[in-house]
Amino acid sequence: MVFRIRTSKKTMNLFAEITASTKYAPFVLSKLSISMSIKSGKKLCEADFKTDSFGLDLNRQIITGEWDELYKGLIEMFEDIHLSDDDYFQKYLKAHLDRGAKMIHSEFKYNDDFLLALLCGTSGL
Repeated sequence: MVFRIRTSKKTMNLFAEITASTKYAPFVLSKLSISMSIKSGKKLCEADFKTDSFGLDLNRQIITGEWDELYKGLIEMFEDIHLSDDDYFQKYLKAHLDRGAKMIHSEFKYNDDFLLALLCGTSGL
């Protein structure tokens, strides 16, 4: 069982920019990113899996914690696939995290209160 993943370098940079203004820690932004990716309603495509691993080193317990099985179930339902534990965490959760980071960064750039926009479902695009 894998307990750590590394985000892409781009995700690390996007999180750094958001954190500088909001003080939200990377583990909070990780959860928001995964949620936004799933909320988009678009399944992962091949390009979503082709990211580097030169970013933040994140611990599984910090990202999903006691809700790890819930995250896995949500991703399996959303992607309509049964996943091994390693594929779930290393491949699918990372892909949703990296894809979602771009989404929350977009909301951060174009909304005065990006957290409220995320919660209310409004979009600054």
